[in-house]
Amino acid sequence: MIANETQEIRARQQAVRKAMAAEGIDVLITGASSQLEFRGILRYLAGYYLPVFEEYLVIPLDGPVTFFAHDPSGADYAANSGAVDGIRIIPGNEYNPDPGKCVAEFVKSFAPKTIAAAGQPGISENFFRSLARHLGGAPLGDFTDALNALKMVKSPSEIALTEAAVTLNDDVLRYYMQFVKAGGREMDAIIESTAYTLKNGGEDLYWMASSGKVPHLAYMAEARRKQHVWQSGDYHYAVLEHSATGGHWGEIMQLISFGEPKAEYRKAFDAVIEAIRAAAAAIKPGNTVGMAAAASDAVLVERGYMKPRPAGAPAGAIGHSQGVDVWEFPRITADDPTVIVPHMRFNLHPAAVLPDGAKITYCDCWISTETGARRLTSLPYELIVV
Repeated sequence: MIANETQEIRARQQAVRKAMAAEGIDVLITGASSQLEFRGILRYLAGYYLPVFEEYLVIPLDGPVTFFAHDPSGADYAANSGAVDGIRIIPGNEYNPDPGKCVAEFVKSFAPKTIAAAGQPGISENFFRSLARHLGGAPLGDFTDALNALKMVKSPSEIALTEAAVTLNDDVLRYYMQFVKAGGREMDAIIESTAYTLKNGGEDLYWMASSGKVPHLAYMAEARRKQHVWQSGDYHYAVLEHSATGGHWGEIMQLISFGEPKAEYRKAFDAVIEAIRAAAAAIKPGNTVGMAAAASDAVLVERGYMKPRPAGAPAGAIGHSQGVDVWEFPRITADDPTVIVPHMRFNLHPAAVLPDGAKITYCDCWISTETGARRLTSLPYELIVV
């Protein structure tokens, strides 16, 4: 636990209850499986770092916040957080075939008139089928959007954690760069920097790495398979999306050129940075998320890297938020009507795709303020040349 974390979590629980009352919800059911983009809900509302198995949390409007653990180890860890009132272990003979049974029985003990769930994308259908059977057909409302809205706006302590996460990722990239040189092996740089990250407060690490004659993004599986050795004329993307102590995430997408890059790549990179700056300038209270994305899109359209969006067509994303999940709402698109308020996190990474298939991008992290936006990333806007 970090300083004042229990107090912070209890305040979140009360904010959830206030929103539940506004929607007439008596009992809320949430939980997660171990997916990086969804499991943060248990960290957010229970101070619980979900390791592997799907687990659940019940928040009644009036009653004990209760955690449902997979096993005694999880129960012990949840108890140490001090952020829940009760802990139950799902019976081993029920966990796989009927995981919702014990949760439903607990929920029914409150004789609720209205029940809702949140975080459904991160919870298995197996759980919801089981839950529905044991709730006896009681309707289940959806509180996911309301919970996402609460998570969008960061508290002062969350902002401090997000700043620390961005700083950690920035520091790791600087450390990583000492291994990036012709004749070096891509995986060696990642291995050395992984150890550095963990020694300096990293929790979960998400790398993407790709190298070749045309810039492109790729998963770590490609780097492991190729075991690439860098040479002159290569382009390399290092994507760092690591969480720091406290569970908040940072994000970097850095393009590196072994030798002077092609003029068209540098030109595209400059356009991407201009697009990021345009989006950041539009991040201010009262504007919508869509206005920030539209400002970015307009630059790329003007520079010839993007076609105007046809009327009615869905907009592509230029980024997203982050917090205790590696990906959070809002999804930053030109058609997103979410009104910006202070203390929202923005990860901006528009991209330009060239005729040869090259994808040129960069990621920048921002937080909205009372008057505009503040850049969290400390790295220069640079296409690095080695």
